[in-house]
Amino acid sequence: MSKLKRRDDIYSMGWGVCFALDANGYVYCADGCKWRARKDDYEDYPPWPSARQSVLDYFEGEAHRELDMVRDEFPGTAAGLHVACDDYMPAALRRYGRLSDAEKLTAHEASMAEFECDLELNKGEMECYLEQHRECKKAWTDYKKNPPKVRAAKTRADELRQLIAPLRIELEMEEAAEECDRLRRAKARVTRMLNLEKKFHLDSTNS
Repeated sequence: MSKLKRRDDIYSMGWGVCFALDANGYVYCADGCKWRARKDDYEDYPPWPSARQSVLDYFEGEAHRELDMVRDEFPGTAAGLHVACDDYMPAALRRYGRLSDAEKLTAHEASMAEFECDLELNKGEMECYLEQHRECKKAWTDYKKNPPKVRAAKTRADELRQLIAPLRIELEMEEAAEECDRLRRAKARVTRMLNLEKKFHLDSTNS
């Protein structure tokens, strides 16, 4: 399914409505109708991501054609789609309970493998950016301790290059630090998802 380039215009090209999961695993419309499932909708629902994914799969699967039709019946407004999403939510929540134990286990194992892979990739990226940050920080420290002798600028361009040189060194250090922070946040998110998925039990699912 094609996703829209502009999330604030879900009607312009007539493409399918898109849905996604937020950080809590709650489904929402990602294309502008401002519909979001509520926390109360998930009361007593399994917390592990493979179960939450089942709700998204329902909106992107069984209900998608009908929701596209609802969207088309209310051109230029999201009101009808917003109401329809609420109406389809109970069926979406029941979908996971209709899966066989084998299907639930397969989904669980796939989620575990995905999160573990993400953590491995994160580890590799983190090592690279930490090394880059160390090198950039050393270069910045060395520059401040022993700034190079600068010749008198002959042109405005030369003057600007001299002004930019130390800023570029510091910027590279800060950008590496930003990447490390981003990767730490990503690791925390994936670790949280992995820990939730580890709570998976076949005898505790919502039916």
